Amino acid sequence: MEKENLYILLDVIFRNGSLKRLARKGVDYNEIANQTQIAIKDELVSYNKQRVILTPKGLELLKQLEITYKKTTKSEWIEKDEKNRLGKNRREKNFIFIPRQNELTF
Repeated sequence: MEKENLYILLDVIFRNGSLKRLARKGVDYNEIANQTQIAIKDELVSYNKQRVILTPKGLELLKQLEITYKKTTKSEWIEKDEKNRLGKNRREKNFIFIPRQNELTF
């Protein structure tokens, strides 16, 4: 796993976040599980009482990787949603856009 994905994995574990951050980058869940097991073997992460938490070694690595990979400008971490953009012909004054519920993603 590349360093940026390792940073995201450690950050997700630290913040108790969603693994969808890695899935959106194209990493499948099998690879995420394998990398979590490797992180446990490398003593970056510990698993106890059905919780996965960072060890002090993992927290130190997270802080080091954060310097390089943390996105601080909005343009880097907010993606434009081009597929739902309205065409110029639909931007009339009285036009109301109602999205399809099955296509909404967050």
